[in-house]
Amino acid sequence: MAARTWNDGEQMSLLLRYSGPTVDDGRMGVYDVAANMVTFSDYVIAAAHTMYGSDVEVRAEVSAFSHGSFETDLLFHVAGMASALFASEPNVVALCTTVRESLELFKFLKGEPPKEISQQDRSVNVENNNGQILVVNIDSLSLTMNPKAGEAAAQFIGRALETAGVEAVSIGSGRDELIEVDESEGEYFRPLSMDVDRSEYIVPDMKLQISVIGFRDGLKWKFSDGAKNIAAAVEDKRFLERVEGGEAFRKGDVLVCDVRVVQSVAANGRLKTQHSIIEVKQHLSRAAQPSISFDDE
Repeated sequence: MAARTWNDGEQMSLLLRYSGPTVDDGRMGVYDVAANMVTFSDYVIAAAHTMYGSDVEVRAEVSAFSHGSFETDLLFHVAGMASALFASEPNVVALCTTVRESLELFKFLKGEPPKEISQQDRSVNVENNNGQILVVNIDSLSLTMNPKAGEAAAQFIGRALETAGVEAVSIGSGRDELIEVDESEGEYFRPLSMDVDRSEYIVPDMKLQISVIGFRDGLKWKFSDGAKNIAAAVEDKRFLERVEGGEAFRKGDVLVCDVRVVQSVAANGRLKTQHSIIEVKQHLSRAAQPSISFDDE
């Protein structure tokens, strides 16, 4: 698969290749080949949408087919607000990494959902049912847990390796082999269950800069943690009483909080992270006034 990207003609190839006696003899069924071509393209398109969102329009076109392998051109068109992001961060290498890590994760999990997931910035520690841990990026996990991507992998890898005389599937980029799956591993490639919370932990003394204040009951406050924007429910009743009592806040103020983080895999296959503020310890004014401590004197 040769991926033709959105900036200055940068290109990268991804090649899907089958091996075994049936392939060597040129006897792969035409319907199997067509299904594998389509679903492999679907998988890479799903990777692009996982990484860059629905504003990215992706079209796959078959550019070459040879003995036991095929490649396509993957054409990107960026629409709407996402165009600014793509102009500054075009990265086909990252797309290939996500595809590789996602397929490695199928092998690592051996057809079972993760036992536990914990996040560190853009990386995720994934624990399998044997107690082993694999570190991948968030997009790779989301792609693996996407049910449509799971169905695609079940076809171009799982069912392909059930075909008599097909012994291995490999994906390469240029001269480098990214991953190979042999016939003993084909059963691991299938949609995975995604409806169980995976982890819950407390982040102490987390600094959050206020973006939007949720004065009405039940509304989440919006913050920046310095790297990304997050929405958080406020569960600290003491703090809410101070808000009701007229405590002065402004956009840009910083709260020092203990934050509960709950992570689960959402129905759309993306890793879902929820934040709740369980205790506000300090309010740091943007005007550089002395901090107001909520601790008892």
